[in-house]
Amino acid sequence: MLIIKKLLPQGAGLAPVLLKRAGVLALPFADRQHHEANLSDGDGTELGLRLEVGKTLRGGDVLVAEDGSLLRVEAAAEPVLLVRPPADGQALDLLRLAHQLGEMHVHMEAHADHLRVPGDAELAQWLERQGFVLAPEVAPFDPPALLSQLPQVVAHRHEQAHDHGHDHNSHGHVHGPDCNHGH
Repeated sequence: MLIIKKLLPQGAGLAPVLLKRAGVLALPFADRQHHEANLSDGDGTELGLRLEVGKTLRGGDVLVAEDGSLLRVEAAAEPVLLVRPPADGQALDLLRLAHQLGEMHVHMEAHADHLRVPGDAELAQWLERQGFVLAPEVAPFDPPALLSQLPQVVAHRHEQAHDHGHDHNSHGHVHGPDCNHGH
């Protein structure tokens, strides 16, 4: 089994020629949500994914195996639903729906005139009862992180982005426009 412990988001730092030579690992959305999993590439090679907790694979990310080989992650085609506003509705209905689905922690892709959501039968029935027009399709599904995941991402980036030379918690203050830290 080939063990993979390193993730290069969107192939950061790799020369284009290396990206072209990398193998491809096409995975459905659900499989890209695991930081630890046993997978198989298209050629039958067994892969042991052992990433840091909280890492999610996105289309375009590059995995580095212990032997130095590279695998470019692609979003595999899978059943999804294209959601359009009700026949008598407006694009604003999609905005309201996107907000509601976000509160329900449903992953989605937002486009100018439609949403793309997982091809879940229960979700489809609920959306139809709301009057939305659905079109099932098989396509890559690569939604951005849910808003509920963003505070962790922002906090992590804040810790990495700068160090003021003091412990943020010991002073009991909140960062904002008047914190005098040169943000």
